Amino acid sequence: MDMISGVGSSNPSPIGPAKDGVKVDAAGAAPAVTMTKTDKEMPMTLVAAIAELGPPVDTDKIQAIRQAIAQGRYPIDAQAIADKMIALDLPKVGR
Repeated sequence: MDMISGVGSSNPSPIGPAKDGVKVDAAGAAPAVTMTKTDKEMPMTLVAAIAELGPPVDTDKIQAIRQAIAQGRYPIDAQAIADKMIALDLPKVGR
């Protein structure tokens, strides 16, 4: 078949049953998966361990900044904030 006429045959065949050996009941549901003892005891991967820890957050630093803001001791440099916002938004052309 050429690209002008389209892709594939003009009479598509119906999709047949899955051939992976999984038996389904009359409602079309596959049996529930059960975990074995070895599945449950597998050691945690590094990625899973890092994900379980959550994002790296310095709660002490956050608390100190919150207190400084509440007490009016946290310096706010509007020019520095504006410069950073512009730097993040502008494309890096010729740099």
